[in-house]
Amino acid sequence: MKGGDRMSREIINSVLLLWGSLFCAVSSLYFWITKYYRTVKRDWIYRMQVSTSVLLFWDAMTNLFRGRPDLLGFWMVRISNFLNFFLVELTLLFFHYYICAMLLTPEENAALKRVKVVRALCCVGLALVVVSQFTGLYYTFDASNVYHRSAGYPISMIVPVVAMALDGSLLLQYRARISRGMFLATGSYLVLPLLAISIQIVHYGLALVDLAIGVAMVLMFLVSIKEQNEAMLRLETSRAQIAEKLEIATVLNRCVEKLSTGGRDLDKATNELLGVISDYFAADRSYIFELDRERNVIVNTHEAVREGVSEEKDNLQEVPLEAVAEWIEAFEREGVYFLPDLEQKKGQLIYDVLAPQNIHSLLAVPLLRDHVVTGFLGVDNPKEHVGDATLLSSIQFFVTNSLEQKKTQERLYKFCYIDMLTGLSNRNRYMENLSGWEKGTLREIGGIYMDLNGLKHCNDRFGHEAGDALIRRTADALNEVFPGEGYRIGGDEFVVLRCPIGQEDFADKVHQLREALVRHGVDAAIGSFWQPLVEDLPAFLREADDRMYREKERQKRSARPSV
Repeated sequence: MKGGDRMSREIINSVLLLWGSLFCAVSSLYFWITKYYRTVKRDWIYRMQVSTSVLLFWDAMTNLFRGRPDLLGFWMVRISNFLNFFLVELTLLFFHYYICAMLLTPEENAALKRVKVVRALCCVGLALVVVSQFTGLYYTFDASNVYHRSAGYPISMIVPVVAMALDGSLLLQYRARISRGMFLATGSYLVLPLLAISIQIVHYGLALVDLAIGVAMVLMFLVSIKEQNEAMLRLETSRAQIAEKLEIATVLNRCVEKLSTGGRDLDKATNELLGVISDYFAADRSYIFELDRERNVIVNTHEAVREGVSEEKDNLQEVPLEAVAEWIEAFEREGVYFLPDLEQKKGQLIYDVLAPQNIHSLLAVPLLRDHVVTGFLGVDNPKEHVGDATLLSSIQFFVTNSLEQKKTQERLYKFCYIDMLTGLSNRNRYMENLSGWEKGTLREIGGIYMDLNGLKHCNDRFGHEAGDALIRRTADALNEVFPGEGYRIGGDEFVVLRCPIGQEDFADKVHQLREALVRHGVDAAIGSFWQPLVEDLPAFLREADDRMYREKERQKRSARPSV
């Protein structure tokens, strides 16, 4: 190669290296002074940029002082080559810590074996560079201060290549945790130097590896700036929303105040809350619907209307659930349902329900319990904050909690429906169910009255614990044959009602009950009665009760032991 061409190449090489060094120095200065990037990741990319800047600078010095026979050339060539090899390993170590901070949790960082191996390899590489200064393991210099590779030079390539391959496996495995741009930028630090190494193994002259590292640092800097700018944009956008959120917070506080000061009259407090919501949206009507999935209907439980708007609560007590099926799907998918124009639903069931109420648009959000839709909170014909469900979504938890609190009050008012000794339904549940059954005609109903024999004798002779055990065994026998259908209505009295059930099936069940009682060591009198049609339920139950007493009399006359 001609001397002039060689000189031109070295000048170009040095200029590129110095420009790269300057860029990395400026980048490191940026990461050092910025106040919006204070993270562990920032610390490691800052160290990488500093290390790369120094690496590129001393690589340029290698070109400038190569072949100078004077004392300055002697020291500069040796110092610059040492730093070139040493800083390549050090920058790789910093890169490893950078991707670990970016990709891994502290627990993963401490547990992964690959992490430990890469750090060990980098430390070994740094140590070998130091050793090579005294042994000529990687390179030597001739009398003219010209660098020559030694037989151990491939080791200086193999150690970082293995470490980079392991880092590459981490990057690929956890790539979903970073953006596509950052994945490509960090990946360039692995790919570009590897390409340069493959070329430089057989040909050297240009500092291809160091230049590749510099290019990768530029890419990582640019992507980091881009992501930081995007984060700043999101921050500015959120600031623009603060004023609106402050207004929502003020209204939300009023809503919570209404509910928290409601005391025992939660219905009144909830209606006042709906009034606040109506004022916020300038809506004609605000309301709460609850879902009854057993009957597949929705029920309007609370409502507040603007002056001059008709109340519709009483007209919306049994709306088919299918009418709002689209709403439920939207609640589960998006957390909100917005209907800007009812005319879009013309010809559908929901149109027939809403049109008579003079509803043109509406906005609703779900009421959730354990992530399941239990109802919804909505407004009709909103004129302000149209389509913005932020307030409704914010208040839905408090509304749901208030409704649950109301139900708890009702449950406490009705007392407890479960018999604590047996787990069967108690007399309160029995009487409430009777009041519901008496409202209609019952078809194919079977009833059982059952009374234990010898409970008093058992208590007197063996103690009340033995008597309680006898009662529990009776309940176990009932649950075997009539699971969930038995009632304990007194100390030793039990009732079963099943509707509908065929006559033969009922007789078979009674027979199974008698066998179950025998298996559980229980002696009882049973009165069973079945009718195809019952219009007078009390008379039906009296007949079952009378049959039980007649059986008890027969058992007494037979003088058999009762326990």
